[in-house]
Amino acid sequence: MDWYGHSFAFKIRVDVEHVESQRYIGDFRLEKVSMVNWLDILDEMNVKLSFCVLGITAELYPDMVGDVVARGHEVYGHGMYHEPGFQGRPFREQRHEMLRMKQSLEAAIGKPIRGVGIPHHGLADENTLRAAAEVGLEYAEGRIRAKGSVLPQWRQIEGTDLKILVPGDQGRGFTDECDRRPYWALKHEEAFNPPGALKKWKSGIDWAKSTGGMASLVIHPWMLMVNAGELKVAKEIIRYAVDEGAWMATVDGLI
Repeated sequence: MDWYGHSFAFKIRVDVEHVESQRYIGDFRLEKVSMVNWLDILDEMNVKLSFCVLGITAELYPDMVGDVVARGHEVYGHGMYHEPGFQGRPFREQRHEMLRMKQSLEAAIGKPIRGVGIPHHGLADENTLRAAAEVGLEYAEGRIRAKGSVLPQWRQIEGTDLKILVPGDQGRGFTDECDRRPYWALKHEEAFNPPGALKKWKSGIDWAKSTGGMASLVIHPWMLMVNAGELKVAKEIIRYAVDEGAWMATVDGLI
């Protein structure tokens, strides 16, 4: 499989959500400090990533979110407030939040966004996909996936003429974790373990390279600050992916 001239793909998604920093660390400003540091590091490494941003974060910190795009990275949505999740809510509610998110992000970055990374571990339903499509989004990254596919596929939305692109289910995904948010994860999170994380994340890249598929990793800026050793591991994993020949996937590229 060809990934823009590369034999495999690796997608790093940076979830920008100051409300989670406030909730678990007690200081929303940590997110902004970490973002400035992280963007500077990515400049030094000459790597462009995908930033999945809350609408409310874009409203409160438009300059920070605008700087992400100014430095050559892409921005897409992560819901408006992060709480509550989309799954199970009425369609009108979901559509209203999708529209608010889209408007807030586009006001901050000065250009349209094309996708949404569904919050709450990607929990979504048919109304979530319909809401995203109705407000003009093309890609919905969540737990609703194209069965048996490596690549994203267009999905017909039930009861409408609308379609939206969803990821294939033949990838492997990882995320950073932190024992400071014990009530968030689907299972209890342990303290971040640098050697363990490096080994696990590298295994995803190795798998993608051996199969011609795509591995993905979710990183949280506030965790880069509070997890001892995570920043070093994140830099090392980026170097490893690039050195191994990965296409650093983006939503725009997948669409």
